[in-house]
Amino acid sequence: MIVCLRKLCGLLAIAMLAACGGGSSSTSTTPSGSTTTDQAATTVTTGSFSLSSTAGAEGAAMAADYSCDGTGSSPPLAWSNAPAGTKEFAVLMKTLPGDGTTKYNWVLYGIPVSTTSLARNVFGAGTLGVGSDGPVQGYQPPCSQGTGSKVYTFTVYALSASPTLSVAASKVDGATLLAAIAPVSLGSASLNLTYSRTAASPGSGTNCTYIRGSLQASTTGSASASCDGTYAYLSSGAPPSHALMNGITATNLQVPVEQNFYGANGWKIPLSPAIAASTTTAVDGPIGVAINGVPIFNPCKQGGCQNGDTKALGELDVCNGHAGRADDYHYHAAPVCMMAGKSAGYWDTHPIGWALDGFAIFGYNNADGTVATRDGVCGGNTSAVSNAPAGYSYHVTDASPYVLSCFRGTPSPDLAGQGAKYSPIRQPPVTPFADSAMTLTTDASDGYQVLQFTAASAFTTTETGSDSYANPAGTYRVRYKRVTGSDLVSLLALNANKGKSACWSFQFTSGAGATTQPAVSYCR
Repeated sequence: MIVCLRKLCGLLAIAMLAACGGGSSSTSTTPSGSTTTDQAATTVTTGSFSLSSTAGAEGAAMAADYSCDGTGSSPPLAWSNAPAGTKEFAVLMKTLPGDGTTKYNWVLYGIPVSTTSLARNVFGAGTLGVGSDGPVQGYQPPCSQGTGSKVYTFTVYALSASPTLSVAASKVDGATLLAAIAPVSLGSASLNLTYSRTAASPGSGTNCTYIRGSLQASTTGSASASCDGTYAYLSSGAPPSHALMNGITATNLQVPVEQNFYGANGWKIPLSPAIAASTTTAVDGPIGVAINGVPIFNPCKQGGCQNGDTKALGELDVCNGHAGRADDYHYHAAPVCMMAGKSAGYWDTHPIGWALDGFAIFGYNNADGTVATRDGVCGGNTSAVSNAPAGYSYHVTDASPYVLSCFRGTPSPDLAGQGAKYSPIRQPPVTPFADSAMTLTTDASDGYQVLQFTAASAFTTTETGSDSYANPAGTYRVRYKRVTGSDLVSLLALNANKGKSACWSFQFTSGAGATTQPAVSYCR
């Protein structure tokens, strides 16, 4: 009973100090010089646990770039003097809207103890939970509108151990994380920044509202949108939640992992699309983004349509997507598994995605329910649309090129600069070869993703590009998992991984579990 009371007092102290303002940040929540046998306050702390940001001092106004009126980037944070005994950190960003209900914009945990700062637009520093809007698994830029400034509180928590969570990361919200870290919190430090929005703010524009509103229809993943007046930034990273890779009959053994399409690296969609004097070709790479944050590519293999149609060659799964050379998941045709979340008629009047020229991509029909007509220019039409800018629209079809043959408007810089948005973590492991019975599942015993397939013929794989492994016909598994904790710290300390922030471990086995090539870790 005494221990329980002591723990309760420690947690009350944490809550009270975390709520206090003053100075540039809050101070350590464990009194300097104190000791106790309780897990919530087991150490002696000296100095002051503090949090700061170049985005602003305590009480300052936050730049629009970190809101939905800019790129929607997460702000940089730095902390110092963490309590002794800290094993890892967690970060929460919250606000109190007018209704008094706590709202979370950023939920991040599993941050290695060696980390003392988060860069602007940080990627891979920990595990992302979901914010209150969407919900989106990532930073949700402030978008509250109304009279006066809103206060946003950033809090870093020093933890004596990893929190025990009974739900997947896609279900960990702010309240869930806060409850889970309470028993292992050694201290916390907070910083309050403000932001004010009006109806005239860029993120409140009509076309931005169209894009933001369209994202709410996704049931297979989530994205967020911020608008700076010129572009909407569609921000996402996690692969979609629908089945992936099932049914592929020609594989290159790439796998879907998280991508950095967050904040300023989100996909730029022009906010004022207009029919251009000349068209722009779309023969390679991304042409738009689906409302679940997954890029949509043209139908061609890398290098152009002379190399073949990915769908016709059997390289796409039952959802019309696959993993590319950056181990990125993307669609090459109608995102049918995403579309299954709504009735077919819904997509006649609501976008399934947005082309890189700013025009919307709809389902198979026009807004009036008739089969979409296709002009001889880019395969779209000028019919009236709903919930999207007027002037032109694209529609999916089951005939190549499936979405569009060219851009009728002027594409954003992301078309030309698409390569910079991707960061491959490994050499292409194999030239595409025939396979069957491909599935992607999760091994419940250890959390590894398992890509299993059967090859009717022998094939050769590589890990580095300079080695090779011969594989006879048979069933195989590629097992992979995001690296966290001390293992991540060790990997990032290697010279080869300098400047990188996220790593994945890979294992290669036969269907019976025998190792077929050495395990390896890759980082980006």
